[in-house]
Amino acid sequence: PATDINGNFVDTITVTSSTVAEDSIVTNTLEQYPLGYVIDPVLGNTTANISMSLTLDPPGLNFGTNPVLDSAVLVLHYGKEFHGDSTSLFKVEVHQLNSALSQSVAYYNTQKQSYNSTVIGSKLSRFSIKDSVRVTEILTGYPDVQKSKSPQLRITLDPNFITNNIVKASTTTLSSNEELNKAIKGLYLTVNKAQSTGPGGIVFFNLSDSSRLEVYYKSQSGTNIDTTMHKFPIQNTSVPVIADFKHDYSGTEILTQLNNPGTQFNTTYVKGLAGLRTKLRFPHLEKLKNLGNITINKAELVVNVVGGTDTFKPAQRLFVYRTDIAEQRQFIPDFSTDQIFSMTDANFGGFYDSVNKRYKFNITTYVQDIVKGKLRQYDTYIAPISPNYNRQSGPVASGTTAGGAVIGSGKTGVNYKMKLNIIYSKIN
Repeated sequence: PATDINGNFVDTITVTSSTVAEDSIVTNTLEQYPLGYVIDPVLGNTTANISMSLTLDPPGLNFGTNPVLDSAVLVLHYGKEFHGDSTSLFKVEVHQLNSALSQSVAYYNTQKQSYNSTVIGSKLSRFSIKDSVRVTEILTGYPDVQKSKSPQLRITLDPNFITNNIVKASTTTLSSNEELNKAIKGLYLTVNKAQSTGPGGIVFFNLSDSSRLEVYYKSQSGTNIDTTMHKFPIQNTSVPVIADFKHDYSGTEILTQLNNPGTQFNTTYVKGLAGLRTKLRFPHLEKLKNLGNITINKAELVVNVVGGTDTFKPAQRLFVYRTDIAEQRQFIPDFSTDQIFSMTDANFGGFYDSVNKRYKFNITTYVQDIVKGKLRQYDTYIAPISPNYNRQSGPVASGTTAGGAVIGSGKTGVNYKMKLNIIYSKIN
């Protein structure tokens, strides 16, 4: 009580920043899979497609005596994000892959799969990730019933394709997942931009445990003819399910920045789906040592959103990570898997503040460790992550969020510049 503790505030720490292209990522085990297209004059154009295999439920299923197909529906349950224009209409098309996907291959987002040009199913629809749907459910031996189902996209597939490849498939084909996909190859989902409307958007699907192909058919059982449904689940934990996505920055300032990495511009960019990240340096941070023996009470990185379009909202969440001497990605101590030193998501920050149009990060321990010499400063990065990001996946480029943002750089004299605010105390 007899000793005052005085905090000193400094907001003149130099911050340098630049826009950097993200690394490509493996898409075999994404938590949700992207589909769609985006036409964005500021952040560039993006396209995303999905390749999927089917599974048997159960292996060795039998279609019975004299089966006749009634219908086949590809049921795709929505994930947790849609980024784009809610009024755009999307012509989703289903094709057959030319080659089966391999469980032993790591598929990167830059690898577009070859597929048959014939359309075996299509639907013109908006992506309504929050609206439930009414579905007629067929019950064997009972009248059909109408039920409300969770948000999903339902695409009717070509009956001839299903009859020839599934209903009339050999017992060998229907004996295992491997044999099934060897014969059918798999399905490719894409959006026909020429038959779609609006600036577009990217939607995500849950292809881990709920999406499936539903095949309804009639078969004879004794003197009765019943309508039955067989499910062919889509599960990326059992068979390959992958995505390919790419970005085109033609005609944007992004391309200028990528081609001039040594220039400090007024703004920088971040973008999901392995698009863009912002590289930071605090070149004079170590000079805080000249103040003597100090303790960092709080270090807050303030990142202002300064551009973009009304159609494509800023990313819901960003995060900060660092690299080590080998240029490998590492968590910073304030946001890591360390249960003792790391903060909660809410305390660390990074969630978009739509009122003040900014992101704030608490990086106190990171700055303290650099000043004290416990950590050596290499590069620090800001990048988008899913709002439901799980730290156990590590500081990797995100394939499960499509949002981006135009943010103020650390350039001196720029309005809404990026700032590192520090409160410190001197210790006698």
